[in-house]
Amino acid sequence: MSDHTTGDMGGSRRNVSAHPSPQVHLLVDSMSATDWQAHSVRGFLSGTLRKKMGLTVESAKRQDGERVYSIVS
Repeated sequence: MSDHTTGDMGGSRRNVSAHPSPQVHLLVDSMSATDWQAHSVRGFLSGTLRKKMGLTVESAKRQDGERVYSIVS
């Protein structure tokens, strides 16, 4: 489990390695895998993957309302 009080993003490496590019996965799956809340997962996708690592992250909402993300190579 990540320590939210210290901003520990240790689960981020596991999250990325568990979903090799390009892979589409649900927000709820990342939440389960890391024990993070939705806003933490979205912040990781935007801040760490997109800004710090320079990856292209695409987001889409499926017809059933679930949000899916993919890392585009």
